[in-house]
Amino acid sequence: MVPGFQWLSIVLVVLATELIGSAATAGTVFSSGTLVVERVGNGSLTLSSTAAQISVLEVTKAGSLTQTITLPSSGSNQQTDSGNGTFDGYLNTYGGYVSVPGYNAAAGTASVATSNTKVNSLLDSSGTVVTRTLFPTNGIASAPYSPFSGNNYRSSIATSGSTFYGVGTSTGTPNTGGAWYYNGSAFLQVSSTATGQPTNLRNVEIYNNQLYASSSASQGQGIWSIGTGLPTTAGNTSTLAINTGANASPYGFVMFSTGRQGSGVLDLAYIADDRTTAGGGLQKWTLSDNTWSNSWSLFVSGTPTGSNTLQSNAAVNFAGLRGLAGTYDSVLGASLYATTTETSNNRLISILDTGTATPSTYTTLQSAGLNYAFRGVDLSPVAVVATPEIDPAMGGSALSLVAGVLAMIEQRRRRATLVA
Repeated sequence: MVPGFQWLSIVLVVLATELIGSAATAGTVFSSGTLVVERVGNGSLTLSSTAAQISVLEVTKAGSLTQTITLPSSGSNQQTDSGNGTFDGYLNTYGGYVSVPGYNAAAGTASVATSNTKVNSLLDSSGTVVTRTLFPTNGIASAPYSPFSGNNYRSSIATSGSTFYGVGTSTGTPNTGGAWYYNGSAFLQVSSTATGQPTNLRNVEIYNNQLYASSSASQGQGIWSIGTGLPTTAGNTSTLAINTGANASPYGFVMFSTGRQGSGVLDLAYIADDRTTAGGGLQKWTLSDNTWSNSWSLFVSGTPTGSNTLQSNAAVNFAGLRGLAGTYDSVLGASLYATTTETSNNRLISILDTGTATPSTYTTLQSAGLNYAFRGVDLSPVAVVATPEIDPAMGGSALSLVAGVLAMIEQRRRRATLVA
């Protein structure tokens, strides 16, 4: 024990729908500053609409594979995803947890994305599945209705070890698409289904304590803010925050504050677009006078080209992007990590935008492999650390030490606002 400190005994209580820490392939503690990427497939079977194995890979920013955590693809704790469902599989990290969407179906189950067998797993910073939450299976026949009934469950993000948001779309009436919140015991449709509101959502994120989601629906293509802050009540209005324009196809996105528009104001965004026509690839957006403007859009050269080129013009064997994560530094610029759109053996890549010139090259960190595909990518989760009690006799030196420790922890948080 450190002299002068009376550390609190910390009891971690996980409120879980099911406690299944031993069900997945045993993981180890995630390292600081690495990436987590979701991979579907088993390497043997061709990816199709049938259910496929899910693995969470930890990869360094230099491209080394650190560990592979494979979720069970059969049995009581099974979780799989559609093999060729490019809308699905977009994990997120937040608050010390990785949230992984999927289906409570065995590998090989036909047309799994249309089934009402959704499930969500939360992994903590030790790589252990701590919560496995089954969704209602009634569809739209009777309450409780199934979120995303008859259609895709696409992306999720945790708010604690037992709560999370999920987004997707649905089929039939009532409309059970859009954004849902699981409060630890029940599901609530937090986004409005009124006329003009988006109910076909793709990737969910939290920035500056605000819930966002991407959409390519007719109500408006781009990035939508949902309600105010982190909504936990039903029927919140969504607002189109970044309008990416007609025919856009946005997936993953990151948002930062550079400080140029005021402290804490999100004024820099990057959006992954899976089109291989004009406007697709990686998009850069900046905010000025409350208006978002597109700075550039870049395609990624494909494996057959043998190059690592980024370019604004569409060309043969150039790919778009879907998964996206990143960090911002006022000196170095934006470091971005993305998954490409090839249907099998796609790539996890990195792109550096210094802000002084448009990027022209990228680095391939990992290839998924034959009969595998990468989907969502994010930064590795950081453990939530309890604050110790301090002996007043230690005075300012103890306070300074704790403040320093907490500052280091804060720097590691994925979605902390970074100000120049």
